[in-house]
Amino acid sequence: MKEDEIEVKVEVILFYRGEPIIDSSLAEVLRLIKEKGSILAACRSLGLAYSRVWERMFKVEKILGVKLIEAKRGGRGGGGATLTPYANRLLEIYSSAVEKVRPCASLLGRIPIVEKPPPELVIMGSHDPLLEHLVGILRSKGLSDVEVHWTGSLGGLASIILREADVVGIHLFDPETSTYNKPFIKKFMLEKEVMHVKGYERELVFALKPSLSINSLDEVVRRLSSGELTIANRIKGSGTRLFLENLLKMKGVDVNKIKGFETEYRTHFDVARAIAMGKADVGLTLRYVAELYRLNSIHVTWEEFDYVIPLEKRNKRSVQLFLETLGKINELAPRFPGYRISEKVGKVELL
Repeated sequence: MKEDEIEVKVEVILFYRGEPIIDSSLAEVLRLIKEKGSILAACRSLGLAYSRVWERMFKVEKILGVKLIEAKRGGRGGGGATLTPYANRLLEIYSSAVEKVRPCASLLGRIPIVEKPPPELVIMGSHDPLLEHLVGILRSKGLSDVEVHWTGSLGGLASIILREADVVGIHLFDPETSTYNKPFIKKFMLEKEVMHVKGYERELVFALKPSLSINSLDEVVRRLSSGELTIANRIKGSGTRLFLENLLKMKGVDVNKIKGFETEYRTHFDVARAIAMGKADVGLTLRYVAELYRLNSIHVTWEEFDYVIPLEKRNKRSVQLFLETLGKINELAPRFPGYRISEKVGKVELL
């Protein structure tokens, strides 16, 4: 060990009822959101993952019981993210705390800020393996600066209001109408601001730990509700988690009594990996992913995975290239079991 290579840093952290809420990193994020009016721009400037920052702010909001960020709606070119009065006050408290330790200023860590140009294409929303493959095709066509953030379907729609995303993937089931996606676009009051592009169908299954012998959906639900099984769940705001909540509610199951329900796995691959490693017994995921991890599965449903694109972004070269590539995706179907692709893929549907 070389002692002259040891560095000492001082960190200021705000706590609320014993829970950490704001450190230098999140304080800088909030400051840049205030300055730039964009969560994405703030994250890019600091080299932070958008989805991680999104989750962290959600956690802080849950601890405090107040919102930190709100959408600023506007017309063409308007909108974006703005801090709530609570977030502004937190910044004031944080800045005051930093001033108190100003004598130690030489020890305070600095977060480097690097200004980056906007990416050519920003894709947000629900995680999808076929979409990952699409992104790879786009990059091979010369669209090198593509950013993808798995924020969940609801997070994707929110990112449109915040003017962050060019393309959003969603698969949101509405139990009241027994239809997908369109009711949620209307609930977010986006029907006049976006176009709804038809995607494809995906098979949802309960993936099972290899040692489990289960033959029906009802048996999975019964053993979950009895506490025999632990579930690997998706992130809050994801279409898969919402579908699971609706399914269990319909079966009369209290989700609060299910072991592992509050866990959050970012992608379908993470869910399958957790089951394969024995961290969970079962998880609602895609048949394609379950087969990749050689997990047994029980069919649940076929769901509709569609795309939502802001009207103001539809003429971007990168968005046009995305739509062109999406329209030719049917040739990939044989390589992706658990997907059904029709002639409607890539077509704009009326809202």
